[in-house]
Amino acid sequence: MIHLLLGADEYLTAEWLAAQKAALGDPEMAGLNTVELAGGQSNAMQVLGEAAMMPFLCERRLLIVRGLFDAYEKRMAASKSDAAAVYGEMAQLLEGLRSVPESCILVFVDNSVDKRRGLWKGYVLPSSGAHPERRIAGLEALIQAGVVKQQTLTAPDAKTLPAWLQARARAQNIAIDGAAAALLCNFVGANLRQLDNELEKLALYADGRPITVQDVRTMVADVSEELVWNMTDALGQRQGAKAMHALRELRRNDQNPIYLLTMIARQYRMLIEIKSLFATGQTNPYEIAKQLGYGAYPVQKALPLAHQYTFEELEDILDRLLEVDMAMKTGADQDTELDLLIADLSARRQSVRS
Repeated sequence: MIHLLLGADEYLTAEWLAAQKAALGDPEMAGLNTVELAGGQSNAMQVLGEAAMMPFLCERRLLIVRGLFDAYEKRMAASKSDAAAVYGEMAQLLEGLRSVPESCILVFVDNSVDKRRGLWKGYVLPSSGAHPERRIAGLEALIQAGVVKQQTLTAPDAKTLPAWLQARARAQNIAIDGAAAALLCNFVGANLRQLDNELEKLALYADGRPITVQDVRTMVADVSEELVWNMTDALGQRQGAKAMHALRELRRNDQNPIYLLTMIARQYRMLIEIKSLFATGQTNPYEIAKQLGYGAYPVQKALPLAHQYTFEELEDILDRLLEVDMAMKTGADQDTELDLLIADLSARRQSVRS
């Protein structure tokens, strides 16, 4: 069977491939009958040649090809006509897939395929020498014909992620409160590998009892808070591109724009409070955290930043945040307002440096 994994989650892909390998039987024989090829360093002839090889003391052979279609997509985009060599190589591969023996489990792992181009839709290969012009069926047609099976291995969205985590916990005989699962997903986001690691860590900490919200707060760092600090730090260092990258990462975790604005405002208010304590001679981060009612970690993150801003700058930033908050709550596009805010703060820091 031939499988196609496009844009699949890394963690789910690793699990799925492990299951395919386990299905081969004896682990030692499975290892001998599993081959991985890097698509950027392989071609159609190599892939089809490997696929045609007979298993060794085993019923089936597992062949994993990573990035081959990605590499062909790039070459296609760079080619100037259907007569380019890449189209001949693709034709060899696409036509050869129909002849892959049942003894081979062939898996293609790729990021994406442009569904407007020939690799997906098919194309006409021009005549060459003794070979007449012919129509080459693309991946779409091979999937419809049952030659290739496309696997959907995408991470759950923000709404369904807690349910996925709880199902994961049940499968491992781990008890976790619903609120704790929701908080853990909010802290970590849709990084399934990290979620699974944190779940295992929390289970060891809970030692047989159900994992609670307090356990999560004690043992797990809030990734969103870390990213907001990265963004604030980038702005303090006058690195606008890095700040925008941190904002994009926050959006990947499906955080609400109003929530993100609230977190950003919290960081800047904290900087003002810490800077005020500096003025009184207080410099111990643990004493500052205790006095202000914050955790030690955010205070330690804030200490170096507090020296990079003046009180006037911080007050101006809070005024700007208030303007954005009003705009976001009165009909303005919230994502656009956040983009403009980061651009504005970056420009202000650039002018300060000048």
